[in-house]
Amino acid sequence: MADKGRSDMSNASRVVKRLWVFDLDGPLMKTGELYEKALAGMTRIILEIFGEAVSKQEIMTAQNQIDQAMLREINPENGKPYLFHKSRFPLSLVRTYKFFCRKIGKKLIKSVAHRLNKIGARVFDECEYESIVRSEVLPLFKFLKGKGDIVIVLTKGAYDVQFGKKKALQNLGIMDYCDDFIVVPDTKDEMLKKIKETNKAIRYYCAGDTYFEDVLLGMNVGYFGIHIPYEFNWKERGKSEEIEACRDKKRSIAFSDISQISRYFKTLEKFAKLKGA
Repeated sequence: MADKGRSDMSNASRVVKRLWVFDLDGPLMKTGELYEKALAGMTRIILEIFGEAVSKQEIMTAQNQIDQAMLREINPENGKPYLFHKSRFPLSLVRTYKFFCRKIGKKLIKSVAHRLNKIGARVFDECEYESIVRSEVLPLFKFLKGKGDIVIVLTKGAYDVQFGKKKALQNLGIMDYCDDFIVVPDTKDEMLKKIKETNKAIRYYCAGDTYFEDVLLGMNVGYFGIHIPYEFNWKERGKSEEIEACRDKKRSIAFSDISQISRYFKTLEKFAKLKGA
């Protein structure tokens, strides 16, 4: 595996039946649980400070809006957009507290801001990563490799954070059944194209929990999409019914978890083949 998330694309010379691209956070790792724990801690602290002047829903909505707005904001540490830098999420918790201080008219307490920053930073504790890897991942990857397929993990995020998660997969033996682990700092569309162009297969699958940023991008360049909704997906929280209503049902399927890929493998193959994937 090359540095900076670049694949060596070593499968270019052979043709296989299927190539699978999996998103990491959500389908393979319950990363959202770490964030939910941090958000619960932030909410508890803010409610203790402001009492009935603010509701849990207001806090969660404000934090989500602040966090997403920071994606394109310039990080003063490096002069680049925050994107998935480690500092963004902890800072979003602090900014949420500051937002309610201004809104309600209370003086900011520095020790509270420091405490919130520490709570946010815990989501990047690599000691937690192995515990949130889904138990279905290893059996599924073994199953797919047993059929001679190519299996690739394509994840969006900060290199240091995502490669910390790769270590967890290695420690659990999952990378023994994975052909590549690729990290991109922003959108996946160009890498999805590159993977498809340099790995010859009869059929291509793209699986992820974020429909618009994982699954649809793959479908647009010839993959058959597998949408696996995740309740703690911060980009699509509370939008599952809306997304399912607009999902392209001719070029994709929705599963509740990744184990259904092997459980309904023959049905999936027939459906994807019928749709020309």
